[in-house]
Amino acid sequence: CNLRYPGGSVSCFVDGVTLVEIQDPRIGTTIAGRYQLERVIGEGGMATVYGARHRLVDRPCAIKIMSRSFARDEVIRERFRREAKAAQKLAHPNIIEIFDQGELDDGTLYLVMELLEGEPLADALDREGKLPLERALPVAIQIARALARAHDLEVIHRDLKPENIYLARDDDDGEQVKLLDFGIARSMQDSRLTGAGEVFGTPQYMAPEQ
Repeated sequence: CNLRYPGGSVSCFVDGVTLVEIQDPRIGTTIAGRYQLERVIGEGGMATVYGARHRLVDRPCAIKIMSRSFARDEVIRERFRREAKAAQKLAHPNIIEIFDQGELDDGTLYLVMELLEGEPLADALDREGKLPLERALPVAIQIARALARAHDLEVIHRDLKPENIYLARDDDDGEQVKLLDFGIARSMQDSRLTGAGEVFGTPQYMAPEQ
């Protein structure tokens, strides 16, 4: 019947037939002549993130590709570019590193980022409830350092939440926090995308007065 189901579904609710996973058509393709897409890491309404490899230097990376449906939306495109610009400008151990950016033949934009191993803070909280103090304190300190760096350069994240905080494993098998997704960040020097009265962010994590 060609119905599509979210990840985790195993059978069709109409006839009970076992579902077949559809292969992402981008898997195995090469972007910009050097980034080969290997697997899907995550999907959202605006973009898909792939695990990839830089063929020239044989280095793993992650590539965030904007959804085709937004290819002609100039506001979304500008926010996508702003994510790269903000992260590159901030350059901090607790902020996701952006290596490269570009545009595909169909007009969709992409970002090339460091490939992180670990999990979002949201997943850890779902699994464990609240974190013990000895783990939560270092996480909170690293989040504060990332935000301090952003604020020093007059960048406001505007969507800080557990889904945008990644707990990555470092080389010493410790935990390094990475702040993600500066797509709706606001630079105090550039407010072109913010109109009077507009509100950005996730309601559950906004200050009450917003």
